[in-house]
Amino acid sequence: MASRDARIALVGATGTIGSQIEELLGERNFPYSELKLFARDPSERMVETGERSLPVADFNSAQDLSAFDIAFLAIQRSAAAAIIEARPGPVLIDLSAATVAPDDTVAVVAPGLTARERIAQCGQGQIFAVPHPAAQLVATILRALSINGFAAASIMLSASAAGHQGISALFQQSADLLNARLDLDDEPQAAFNVFKAPGARELAGAFAAQIRGLGVDLSQLVLDIVRVPVFHGSGVTLFLPADEARMEWAERLRSAPGLILMASGDNAGFVDAIGQEGAITRISLDAAGAVIWCAFDAVRLAALTAVWIAETWSEKRVSA
Repeated sequence: MASRDARIALVGATGTIGSQIEELLGERNFPYSELKLFARDPSERMVETGERSLPVADFNSAQDLSAFDIAFLAIQRSAAAAIIEARPGPVLIDLSAATVAPDDTVAVVAPGLTARERIAQCGQGQIFAVPHPAAQLVATILRALSINGFAAASIMLSASAAGHQGISALFQQSADLLNARLDLDDEPQAAFNVFKAPGARELAGAFAAQIRGLGVDLSQLVLDIVRVPVFHGSGVTLFLPADEARMEWAERLRSAPGLILMASGDNAGFVDAIGQEGAITRISLDAAGAVIWCAFDAVRLAALTAVWIAETWSEKRVSA
């Protein structure tokens, strides 16, 4: 039977993650026979992609996707859920799944944690959930180090975790505070403050479910999630008790997918992680145990996982 390159739809093309996906498709020379960009009330009618421009179409309903093989859903959770419920036909790669626990109808997958064969054997209409990069990193580290006992992780989310609105709010609050004119009313102070992330308990439960869905045991894992006053980048600090194999941990992390292991004295942080295709990682060891610090670009890593899913699934090609 003849085959062709996949027809690709990108819903949310003008958003932060959608823009990253479009960029990665070009950088990685993803083979497709058609790429159509969608947005709700698009602010931009044309998007530069490589050496050409592509129009951005209005997204009206799930049926707009029925002619495609793969659709990226880089949109808010409620809008993505409506498309998933409609089952328009293509493989759906859901980036809104990063903040919710996966259910039995979706496959939560990630590079280095999911066998490529599992993705390639899925048929048309499959729903793939992209995990939150923080959950993906914790799962990657726990698997690489074969951790079965207690572990604790503190996850630090920047303003970009709340999208353009979160970035704008932090900028405005910072300016208002510096000019002594901040009036918060009931709004939490994001500027110059570290605080428990809104909905942290539910988000921690979602991350735990994603880690479990990626095949990692977390019966003794404790998660804490805070918001930090930076615009871009995120961080994870993982605390592990002493283990007989701890002197091998640095080498295992060096070999783990998606990690960029730095020297223990390196001071790389959130800013250095922006645009990186892996998490900047540092490990500190002593007799009591280990502290593992990761700084990462959550938008970039989520987009990378989404494109990896599409690449892996489309390797089997589609019928002409």
